[in-house]
Amino acid sequence: MSFRTSGNITVATIVMLLAGAQSQQSVTLSSQSLCALTGSTVKIPCKYTSSSSSVRAREWYQVQRSDGEPQDLSKDPQYLGRVSVSTWWNDCTLTMNNMNVSDSGVYNFRFRIWSSEWISASSGITLTVTDLKVTRPNTYRWRTTLNCSSTCTLPNNPTYIWYGNGQPVYNQDTNELHMYDYSGAGSYSCAVRGYEELRSPAVCVGVSTDNWRCWSVTYYSQKICSLIGSSVDLHCYYTYPNNQKVTKSFWFITEQQVGVEPVDVREEEEYEGRVQYRQSSQNDCSMTITHLRESDAHTYRFRFHTDSTAGKYTGHPGVSLSVTDLKITVSDRSSPKDLICSSTCTLPNNPTYIWYRNGQPVYNQNTNGLYVYGSSEDAGSYSCAVRGYELVQQYYISVYGKDSCWSVTYVTQSICALIGSSVDIHGYYTFPDQQPTPQPAWYARLHPQVKELSHADDRVEVFSHRANVNTLRLKHLTESDSAEYLLRFKAPYMIHTDSSAGVSLSVTGLKVNVDSPAVPGSEGQTVTLSCSSTCTLPYNPTYIWYKNGQRVSHCTFVSCSVSAVRDAVSYSCATEGHENLLSPPVYAPRNTRALMVSSGERVEGDSVTLTCSSEANPPVLIYSWFKQRAAADTLLPTGQNYSISNISSQHSGLYYCTAHNQLGQHNSTTTLLDVLYPPRNTRALMVSSGERVEGDSVTLTCSSEANPPVLTYSWFKQRAAADTLLPTGQNYSISSISSQHSGLYYCTAHNQLGQHNSTTTLLDVLYPPRVPSVTDRVSGDSVTLLCYSDSNPISNYSWYKKTGSGVILLGNSTNLTLATGAVGLFFCTAQNQFGSMDSLEYSVPTGNPAGTYAASGVTVVFFLTLIAVCLWMRGRTAAVSSRSEETSAKRDSIPVYDNVSALDMPSDPTNDGIHYSNINFTRCHTQEVSLYSTVQLTMALSQEEETEYARVNFSACKDETHIYSTISRT
Repeated sequence: MSFRTSGNITVATIVMLLAGAQSQQSVTLSSQSLCALTGSTVKIPCKYTSSSSSVRAREWYQVQRSDGEPQDLSKDPQYLGRVSVSTWWNDCTLTMNNMNVSDSGVYNFRFRIWSSEWISASSGITLTVTDLKVTRPNTYRWRTTLNCSSTCTLPNNPTYIWYGNGQPVYNQDTNELHMYDYSGAGSYSCAVRGYEELRSPAVCVGVSTDNWRCWSVTYYSQKICSLIGSSVDLHCYYTYPNNQKVTKSFWFITEQQVGVEPVDVREEEEYEGRVQYRQSSQNDCSMTITHLRESDAHTYRFRFHTDSTAGKYTGHPGVSLSVTDLKITVSDRSSPKDLICSSTCTLPNNPTYIWYRNGQPVYNQNTNGLYVYGSSEDAGSYSCAVRGYELVQQYYISVYGKDSCWSVTYVTQSICALIGSSVDIHGYYTFPDQQPTPQPAWYARLHPQVKELSHADDRVEVFSHRANVNTLRLKHLTESDSAEYLLRFKAPYMIHTDSSAGVSLSVTGLKVNVDSPAVPGSEGQTVTLSCSSTCTLPYNPTYIWYKNGQRVSHCTFVSCSVSAVRDAVSYSCATEGHENLLSPPVYAPRNTRALMVSSGERVEGDSVTLTCSSEANPPVLIYSWFKQRAAADTLLPTGQNYSISNISSQHSGLYYCTAHNQLGQHNSTTTLLDVLYPPRNTRALMVSSGERVEGDSVTLTCSSEANPPVLTYSWFKQRAAADTLLPTGQNYSISSISSQHSGLYYCTAHNQLGQHNSTTTLLDVLYPPRVPSVTDRVSGDSVTLLCYSDSNPISNYSWYKKTGSGVILLGNSTNLTLATGAVGLFFCTAQNQFGSMDSLEYSVPTGNPAGTYAASGVTVVFFLTLIAVCLWMRGRTAAVSSRSEETSAKRDSIPVYDNVSALDMPSDPTNDGIHYSNINFTRCHTQEVSLYSTVQLTMALSQEEETEYARVNFSACKDETHIYSTISRT
């Protein structure tokens, strides 16, 4: 790189030399690294050595470009008009103008002769382009220190210049500025001597935030001269109070009336697609205008607004832009001819000129003058250009000769343009002075056809700003406009341009490419986006990025780093000046849905497949499946489809899927897998727990798992012969239970797919003792009395003897053994927690068994009558404390049974008769009460057994009450 000192440019040379791979064929660069300022000019000295004078090609290129194959810088639209390479002997010095931060990279030179491949330096030179920036490393109450810094080390220990409120601060030539009070408060910036126009952005120091000294716009150059068809950069920087925020900034041409806002130059129709705002630093306000036209000659000013009510400022006086073309004038003398290449304004940087004869460079001619002699080899078509702008503008004139003056050339051989934009294709032509002016026409060649463009097409415009120049403008470009375009003469001169090559137009759209991270769509992960096109867009465009339709301020380059998210998000890109020509968006998955592949019912045992669909660009990389659960969702196998080969009820539930791509992820709504199955796990239960006592109400309920739900519940009571069908319904209720309701119950659940029985449940009805029965067994000189009563739970038994003075307890047992002929009346009592009941009185038989049994029968009749009367009278009195008495008082219809069985009683020949004593009587009562007393002696009954009956009947009323006393011996 070189810096100007006293107006001259010097070259900083670093000692290290990089040699080529071959001793006879080599390239030598002067350094390994260079540091240059934004906006400056840099020279990279270079020498090459060749064993042959026949160098086939030579070029500078940028190493490891993002777009692939190295490209000759002089043909790269990014460097158009900004680079030139020395053509003097073996000199290959590269000169680059108007450096940008994006020019940072590794550069190398290469050449080749006819018999070799490319020969280059073993390693290139690393170029770093930096801005200057003013920082405040420390501030004290009485002193402020400012520092002028850069991102790389500037060579040659440069001298710094400080500016306060736009004026130089004298006696300050280092990169630090110390201020010891507020007398110098205001706006400060810095620059490097020799590059005074390349100032840093200014900062506001030591003044009120509303002070006018903090408002400024500084233009690097106030007058610029540029060539027609080239590009121009208008550099400026601005300052404003630190506590305010810029809300709007723009360049404009025409001042409006007071109170009327000027129009942003980007909104002017004639500038559409040709203006780009560049902001390399916070306070940078540079603008680039491409494809300059003569009509672009104006004074341009920068204006900005802040969030303050009075925060509007315009920088004066602005930048005056002059746009010129090149023109060749020829001396009047016959020979030699003196050709002068001139412009209407002074081009910057003392340009080097290039002359062409019949389209080929005229070597060793680099000034704006050229002598042409009258020889036949000098005759032809001449043009001139400025080095660095070879492809931008040429002017042609015919000198000597006649037939050699026919020619058609173009500014460039290839153009890349965006779909929807407009493009200008310039053609330059020459013809002999003696000939009438030929009529040019534009053609499009789509191999093998060549078709003339019609002026009737609204998208086609042909015009000429000056002689020998014809321009084709194509508007609203589509991909089908990609073709080769040729400027030709119409008959009778077509033969002179029929073989000329044209301009290849490539029409491209923008596309956002997304890198592929290791874990696609992981939330918070950084993802790099790049805005690409199928051809290289000219003039190194500034890129604009949009997130969900809103501009992303921190992304202005071809790539942009973003974070993957879980929510819906989309990104698209455009180029400055073509903000309306956005790329198709890339976006994280959205509209994600989880669906069943087939419709209809899913029955247990079937197979089912769920599929996940989602809209995403780039396409979905991974589908994940989940089953929703209360605690935590269960992760299932990944894949767009999730299949279950043999479903069961445990697979029922809510499922959802997640779609992932590089930009993020999105969950579907849930879908229900409803597996149908017949009833199972059917259970019959009591509704309430605890004991069930006679007279209570009880409810049995049936439960079952089934899908679809159970349609019908059926109830059954289990019996030995055949189960009894009870009423249907999920619940079965009995309002007043009795002992006859005791037993095993079960239910059956039915749905459309089948039925299922429950296990049985026991209804155990508890009740007090019935009237005990007494049986006797005579064995020798003793008689054994047996007492038994029906009750639940089992009763405890006590024996008593009735005497004249009362009752004597004889013992607590089921059996009572007495001596034969014992005198007195005996009875037993059965008792459980629900009540007690006495048996009939019993007297020990003596003498004749038949007479004894007859007497016993009379006694039984007497006592039964007495018991019946007592029971009837007790029903009329107040309720007693025992539950059995309460139950008896409430319901007179409850049967009372007294059964006694003498088990395993041995057969006795003396007692082989069976005697019955039966007493019936009727009383006046509305309900029937039956009392039973039965004594059974289980003995073998032979044909000789004698049976005796004793029966007494009373009838007092219409209703009957039966008291039975039966003694049987079997």
